[in-house]
Amino acid sequence: MRTINNTHLNCPARWDQKADNAKAAVANGTKTVKSQSAVWRELKEALAECSSDKCWYCEIKQERSDNAVDHFRPKSLYPWLAFEKTNFRYACTYCNSERQNPETGEIEGKGDRFPLIDGNSRATVAGQEVHESPVLLDPCRAQDPGLLDFYDDGMPCPKFKEHPVKKLRAETSIKLFHLDHPDLVEKRKTLGATIKESIGEADGIFDRCDTGDPAIDRAFHGIIRNLRDAIADKAELSTFARKVIAGFRDKVWIEALLDTA
Repeated sequence: MRTINNTHLNCPARWDQKADNAKAAVANGTKTVKSQSAVWRELKEALAECSSDKCWYCEIKQERSDNAVDHFRPKSLYPWLAFEKTNFRYACTYCNSERQNPETGEIEGKGDRFPLIDGNSRATVAGQEVHESPVLLDPCRAQDPGLLDFYDDGMPCPKFKEHPVKKLRAETSIKLFHLDHPDLVEKRKTLGATIKESIGEADGIFDRCDTGDPAIDRAFHGIIRNLRDAIADKAELSTFARKVIAGFRDKVWIEALLDTA
C-alpha cells in the first residue's frame, strides 16, 4: 500500500453534476443507490490513473479480476457517501470482495465491512463520519500505509507491534484487504528473491566501478536502474521492494539508491 493523492481526479465532463443528480434522486426516493452505479463506474479510469493501474490496497495490476470502484465507507452503511468521489478507492476483486483464503479457510476481503475503533459510534447522517476513527488503513491518509510492514517471506505484518491500536489497524487491514492471500505473498517472495540477487550482483562489482572498465560500469548501472524501477510509484509491490532494498543499508551504495529513487 502506497499513499494515494485523490484530491485532483481527472473526472469526465459534467461528472459532478451527474453525481449531484444521482444523490438527489436517491434522497427523494425516485432512484436507488444500486441503480445509479454507472455514476461511480465512470470514475474508474480516473482512479486507476492515480496509481498507474495498481490496486490501491495491494499494489497489484490485476489481470485476474475486474478492478472495481470501492466505496471506502460502504454505501450500504453510508448511503449519503455513495456518490462522493473522495470516498472512492480503486480496488481489485481480492481486496474488495469477500473470498476464502485457501490456506487458512478464513473469509477475507473487505465487502461491506467497515469496523471502527472501540468506543466509536457509527455515523447515521451526513457529516457525523468526521468523528469516526476507522480501523481500516486508508491509502488516501498519508500516515496509514506506513503502519504496514512485511517479513522477508512476503507475509504482511504490523509495523508497530508494541502499539495496540496501530497493531490492530494493520492486522485487521491485512485480513479485510486480503493482503495475505497466498498468490500475493508468493509474488512478494519472488520479487524479494530477485531484488536480493540483483543486490548481490551489484555489490560484487561495486569496488571495480570507475576503474576504467566500461563493461563493469554498464553492468553496475544497469542493475541500479532495475532496482530503482522496482521502487518507482508505478511499479507493482513497490512498497515491499523498497523495504527489501532498505534491509541492505549496510552497503554504502544502497542509501544513494534509495535517496535518488
